[in-house]
Parts: sequence; structure tokens; C-alpha cells
Amino acid sequence: MSNEHRSTSTDAQTQPGPDLLTERTLSGIFVHLLGLGTGVVLPAVVYLVAKRDFTRENARNAFNWQLLITGTFAVLFGTFATGLAFESWAPENTPLRQIGTVFLLVFAVGVFVCTSVVLINFAFGLIATGKAIFGSAWSYPLAPDFVGWLEAKTEGSVVWPTVLVGYAATVPIAFAYLIWTGIAGGPEGSLVFAIGFGLVVLLTVASIITPAVLVRDARANDTSDPNSRTNWLPYVGSPLVVAVLTYVLSATQFGSENPPGDAIYAFAGAVWLATVVYLVRQY
Repeated sequence: MSNEHRSTSTDAQTQPGPDLLTERTLSGIFVHLLGLGTGVVLPAVVYLVAKRDFTRENARNAFNWQLLITGTFAVLFGTFATGLAFESWAPENTPLRQIGTVFLLVFAVGVFVCTSVVLINFAFGLIATGKAIFGSAWSYPLAPDFVGWLEAKTEGSVVWPTVLVGYAATVPIAFAYLIWTGIAGGPEGSLVFAIGFGLVVLLTVASIITPAVLVRDARANDTSDPNSRTNWLPYVGSPLVVAVLTYVLSATQFGSENPPGDAIYAFAGAVWLATVVYLVRQY
């Protein structure tokens, strides 16, 4: 009887409980919280570089939801930019000027409504994180499966080099516009400022996601050709080093008024150069 009791006790002690890091991943759990602070950016990065199905599924759900939220705010600020355009170009007391005023009023109402959207976004992020802790990937309500739609359109084979080429081609255009408006004394105005601000945001977001696309493409090449091994770490790590050095030098040596902005521009330029070098060497 004592042996049976001892055996049962031993089994109970050695019976493995739920291992959080074995069954789940920290990136798969916290990707929802990362989405609250970065929108689509970090969920997209996690989805692109993740290898575990649990992580990819959670990152996919977070990305789909944050893309819906980002799209909502993009439409809102697009309305604001359109209103500014009509207000800037249309003569006073004309129908076009009145249309611009309507757009600005819609923007004001939208800002008020989006307060509830922010609260819903925060609540859904916490719910999804809790679900992930217990081992499930929660699909956000009302969020279309944008990733699934893209995979269906491309038949599951996204051409990552095309994405990299697109980034390499558009970054110089964005830099040229920013230099023209900032350094070379381009036209001033609220609309020009709005366009420049939008370009800086897009440039920053694209520069963060592009290294993850590069990693995804390098892994795809390694899978298709086992004899070819691409070391993607220098392409991803060097822009980070450049950004850190630029920030330190701007703050300590050059007395820059905006070291974070200098670091962002340096990071984007370094990512662009790394992308071009990768494309040339790889293809």
C-alpha cells in the first residue's frame, strides 16, 4: 500500500505540467501588446521572421487587426489632407472651399469617434494576449484576413524580391522630396508639411519592415537551394549600428536639435543601401 502511494506520489511529482516556453513563445504572446504601440509594424516583422506556427498565427491576427485600425486612421488623416488641399487652393466663397470645410468637419468628428476605437484596440490587445498565454490564437472580431487574401491572390508565393526592389526604388524619391522641401527651400504650406510628414512616417515604417522581408527572402532562398546559405545578419545589423552611431554623434559631437530624427534618416539610408547590396549580390 505504501509502495502504491509512493509510486502515485512520485508520478504526480514528475508529471510535467504545462511548459509556457515549449508550447508557446514569448513573441507569440506579446505580439499583441507590441501592436498596441506600433500598429502594423512589429506584428508584420514578427510574422515575417517567425518560424513557430503559434507565433505566426498570433502575429497574423494582430497584423490583420492593426491594419484595420491603421487603415481607419489613414482614411481620417487623408480626409484632413484633402480638406487642407481645398482650403489652400480653392478661392473663398466657392463650392470647392465649402467642400474643404466639410472635409475638415468630418475629420473633427472622426477624431472624436476614434477615441472609442483606441479604447477598443487596447481592450482587444489585452484579450488576445490573455488568450495567447493559455495557448490559443484569438481572431479579432470584425478584422478581415488581409494576410489570407494576399496569400490567395499570390497563390501562397509572395515574390519577396519584388518588395525589396520596390523599396529600393521608392526611397530615393522620398529622400529627394524631403531634401527639396527641407534643405533646398521648397514651397511652404500646411499641405506640403502634411505630405512631408506622411512620407517620413511611411519611410520609417518601410525601413523597419524591409529588413524582416530581407530575412524572409534569404530563408526562402536557403530552402529552395540547400547549397546556398545567405548570412542575413550583416544586412539587418549594420543599419542598427549606423542609427545608434548617428544618434550618439548628433547628440554629443554636432549639437543637433533632433538626434532621433537624424538617427531615423541614417537608419533608412543604411537599410536602403543594405537592400541594394543584398539584391545585387543575391540576384
